Amino acid sequence: MIPQIQRACSGGRTWVALRVPVVLITLIAGAVGTASCGQGSPGVASPPTPRTVAPRPEPSATQTLPQASNLPKHAVTSDKQATLSPGRTMATGYTGNDFLTGLAKDWKVRLEKPVEQEMPDGKMRTYVHGRGKNGMTVSAGYADHKNMSSLLCAAGTKEPGDFEFLASCTGLDVAGIDHAKASSWLDRAKKETDSLYEKQVAKTGIEQEYVVSGVLVSGPVRMVLHRTYGRYSLRILGGAAV
Repeated sequence: MIPQIQRACSGGRTWVALRVPVVLITLIAGAVGTASCGQGSPGVASPPTPRTVAPRPEPSATQTLPQASNLPKHAVTSDKQATLSPGRTMATGYTGNDFLTGLAKDWKVRLEKPVEQEMPDGKMRTYVHGRGKNGMTVSAGYADHKNMSSLLCAAGTKEPGDFEFLASCTGLDVAGIDHAKASSWLDRAKKETDSLYEKQVAKTGIEQEYVVSGVLVSGPVRMVLHRTYGRYSLRILGGAAV
């Protein structure tokens, strides 16, 4: 099992096992329960002070990274998107707990207790879900129940802060990510997906079009942006392969 989200919240925290079919979390991020870490309420406390970048962990011995040349570079319609495998461990020893608690505090996102969900292959994967203002959501996945393997951040397309929230998610502090490159890529990915989305809507007359950006390869992760009607979704996957 992964460590608790915050030591201040560790007392009384329990794990909840759910036997439910996995749902691919894309742009339609379902509402998730909330919890707080206030007086007498278990949940998420303020992040450690000061906040620092996580130390460089040892690479996962079982992780196999794909060739960047095999991944799409520009936005495409959903039927042409790359098929990425579920996220693998980003780096041995990287839980992402400090990053999640910092993100939760900065954006007033309330995180749930960790839960386990059954994958189509019958394997269990641990997730931490959270929800903030204006429908902002976050979901962190742990393929081995302790080391982060995926991060999904979703937000709307209309409020000024929506996209800033996604930009904050590219600041994931696992060693090896080029954050300047990730920030530049996200701005470009937004422009490309918005443009293609508008062209598709004009072509089909259907506002529920679904487009996907090219894939960014940065250190131990892959990033991809999804866009549909009124919703962006940024996926960051550890060791994602085609």
